[in-house]
Amino acid sequence: MTQPTFTVAEFRKATFSSPNQNCVCVARRNGWTAVWDDKLADERYTPEMSLPDNELLVFTDDQFDAFQVGMRAGRVEDPHLAISRRDGGYVFQAAIPQLIAGVELRFDEAEFDAFRQGVLNHEFDGARFIAA
Repeated sequence: MTQPTFTVAEFRKATFSSPNQNCVCVARRNGWTAVWDDKLADERYTPEMSLPDNELLVFTDDQFDAFQVGMRAGRVEDPHLAISRRDGGYVFQAAIPQLIAGVELRFDEAEFDAFRQGVLNHEFDGARFIAA
């Protein structure tokens, strides 16, 4: 299974997120899930633009689904997606090999809370992306 590229338009954020960016965004396609920070976008980013690998954390759907199950059970530690506290915020890193090593996505408390709420409300489940 080859990892696809993801375009800006494929990403969605939790309903509790700010409408003016600053969010954890998730896209799902062809058995893969990508996590992106839309703060990285600027005026050059168009909906059809493919995002660079150095801005994404990419997991298989099964890996991301296991992360969500754990988060719903109250666990933040995961063998695939590592979330840690740093400088008053949260840092997302892959705990598994990625196309680009060392990618870190940084979120503040409100961004993380909106994402967590989206996970708890099943907003990032695969069936939600198929129906869209």
